Amino acid sequence: MATLGFGIIVQIFFKELDFLTGGPSGLVGIEDMTIFGYEFDSDLKYYYLVCVSLLLTLLLSINVVRSRVGRALRAIHGSEVASSILGVNVPRYKVGIFVLSALYATLGGWLYAHYMTFVSPSSFGFMFSIKLVTMVVIGSLGSIWGAIFGAALLTSMPEFLNVFENYETTVFGFILITVMIFMPRGLLRGIEDGILAGVRAIRGKGVEK
Repeated sequence: MATLGFGIIVQIFFKELDFLTGGPSGLVGIEDMTIFGYEFDSDLKYYYLVCVSLLLTLLLSINVVRSRVGRALRAIHGSEVASSILGVNVPRYKVGIFVLSALYATLGGWLYAHYMTFVSPSSFGFMFSIKLVTMVVIGSLGSIWGAIFGAALLTSMPEFLNVFENYETTVFGFILITVMIFMPRGLLRGIEDGILAGVRAIRGKGVEK
C-alpha cells in the first residue's frame, strides 16, 4: 500500500514538472530504438528485442532465486527477525532487491517508451499499479512463471471479454474474486496443487488395490 501511495505522489510530481516531463501532455516524438547503429523500426524487430529482453531477465531472476541471495530473501519473507538472528543482513538484501526491481521497471519503461514513441504520467496511474499487482496475485505470488502467466492472462483477457461489451469490467471483477477465493495462491499454484492432489489420489487408489 505504501508503494501504491508513493506511485500516486510520483505521478502528481511528474505532472507538475512541465519543463522536464511535458506535464500531463507527456513526451512526444520519441525516436525508434537504436542499438549499436541497428534501428528497430518494425513491429517484428521490436518483438524479437522484447523476447530477448524477457529471456535475459528470466535467466537473471532464476539465478537469483536459486542462489544464496534467493534463499536469504525467502527467509526474510518468512520472518525478518528470525533472518536477522541467523545472520542475514536484512536491510542490505531488501535494498538490493528493490534496486533490481527498479532495473526491471526501467528496462520495461525504456522498451515501452521507444515502442509507443510517447509517454506521459497518466499512462502509469493508480489503476495501472493495481493492474500490475493483480497480475502477480492472479499468476501466483512468489513465482517467476506465475508472474509471467498472470501478465499474459490479464493482457489478453480484455480481447476475450469483448463479447460481454459493457459487462466486461463486471466479468473481470468476478474472475478476480473467484481466483482469490478458490485459489488464494494464484492460478498457477492452484493448478499445480490440483495436479498434485490428483496424482496422490490416483496413487492412493493404487495402493488400496
